[in-house]
Amino acid sequence: MNRLLILIVLLLVAIPARADDFSELRRLPVQDGGRLKPLDTLAAESVRFITGKARFQNEDPMWTSLRWMAKPEAALEEQCIEFRNLELKRKLELDSERRWYSFKELSENAQVRSRQTAVHNKMRTKEELTPEDREFNQLLARMQTLLAILDGTLWKVVPNSVDLTGQWTSLAELRDLDVPAREAMGKLLEASATGDPARAAQASPPVGQALASMGPVPAPGTMEREVHYNNFHAFRKAWALYVLGFFLILFAPSAQSKLYWLGMASAGAGFALNCYGFLLRCLIAGRPPVTNMYESVTWVAFGAVLFALIFETIYRNRFYLLAALAGASVALILADNLPAVLDPTIKPLTPVLRNNFWLTVHVLTITLSYAAFLLALGLGHMVTWCYAFAQDRKERLKALNLALYKAIQVGVLLLAAGTILGGVWANYSWGRFWGWDPKEVWALIALLGYLALLHGRYAGWLRHFGLAAGSIVAFQGVLMAWYGVNFVLGAGLHSYGFGNGGVEFVGAFCLAELLFVAIMTWRYRMGARASRVDPPDPAL
Repeated sequence: MNRLLILIVLLLVAIPARADDFSELRRLPVQDGGRLKPLDTLAAESVRFITGKARFQNEDPMWTSLRWMAKPEAALEEQCIEFRNLELKRKLELDSERRWYSFKELSENAQVRSRQTAVHNKMRTKEELTPEDREFNQLLARMQTLLAILDGTLWKVVPNSVDLTGQWTSLAELRDLDVPAREAMGKLLEASATGDPARAAQASPPVGQALASMGPVPAPGTMEREVHYNNFHAFRKAWALYVLGFFLILFAPSAQSKLYWLGMASAGAGFALNCYGFLLRCLIAGRPPVTNMYESVTWVAFGAVLFALIFETIYRNRFYLLAALAGASVALILADNLPAVLDPTIKPLTPVLRNNFWLTVHVLTITLSYAAFLLALGLGHMVTWCYAFAQDRKERLKALNLALYKAIQVGVLLLAAGTILGGVWANYSWGRFWGWDPKEVWALIALLGYLALLHGRYAGWLRHFGLAAGSIVAFQGVLMAWYGVNFVLGAGLHSYGFGNGGVEFVGAFCLAELLFVAIMTWRYRMGARASRVDPPDPAL
């Protein structure tokens, strides 16, 4: 049994995500999005953006891009452009049962053309776009990205002959140059047109060699590092190990059993992979993970497990790790499977945010506080469940109550420090410490919510069950500050973190949490009334 578990862990870490059939082509540098990246990254990002899937039709994104380029007429008729807004599809008179549409049918649709004209007129007159308009713009952007792949303008692979950071030339412009790279690229597309990925892979090495001779290229290892990051999927392996560790610790008979230590080893290996993923991402981006929701979600997962491991080392009570591994697994699974909402693209910081020490410290501190509150959320569920169904387990409840209290204390300390650091950053960047920006207001609301819990406990207004139930409710304030301001309100000076999507799922989660608290409170009151032991909290 033990050997089998160790083998599973080793396989999760060691098995690569996919075979590298286009290794030379993957490492080819391309200028896109304000930075130089490997073609492997551009292919993955563009295919994911157009189709909504990391592997469309279970194909390697590199091969998908090549076959589209080799046969552009067929690509225009292929149903590959994702569009999921049901209401808007009905208004555009599109088949609402389908998820993917072809460029040809969209471009020939009279309703699509009419809507495009109306949206462009709004943008020209600087009229505010509705959510439907923004969703439609995403559809147009997917169509434009497909065209940019087909005509070669997306692939800026020809180096600037003088300056590495200068303007690079696209594949479309390469066709007008009488250079060896044009001939090599032509042979690659001819091989791709046969529909055989193996033939295309064989024809790809000369392309990189010819392009590298046309100007300065990034130092060896730079592109290889990012290709490794793309293929290794450190965060995916981390959540797999977190899930394994959770179940091992859950079913361990005691903190001295072999099963418990295997769970600890699995959690530690997952945490190491989480750290490794961040290290690679920071080396690639040249900055800390402070840009978007994807980075903050993976950072919060890291922070929750970090705090749990520290507490576990001190108190050896295993509830910390159970709560943290559950929350971290959910966070990383969402980040791994919802690229349309949690965009994993590595982008440079906007100019106002570059070289800003206070921004980095502020964001990392704030998100670490979210990690502590995520840990408290998991512990709060455990405490309320035990009070509702297992009040007789006094030792377990005592350990859980202590764990919850410590987690909330850490979160409050970090959120208070992060809010103050945010004021320092605001003064540095905007010339004022506080401006009632939505992000600032909701961070303060979240902080006051948890402070009210601690004060209620200190004053005796809340007892253990009340603190646990309150920790679940108070996390809704964290969600609003973390997700709601960026994805629901979409207003304020923190626009670098804005996004869209997932509102219905987050709303359903919040309602489910409130329903859980209501049911546990009712069950706790009924149990206390029946036993006349440990009566319910006066505040509830």
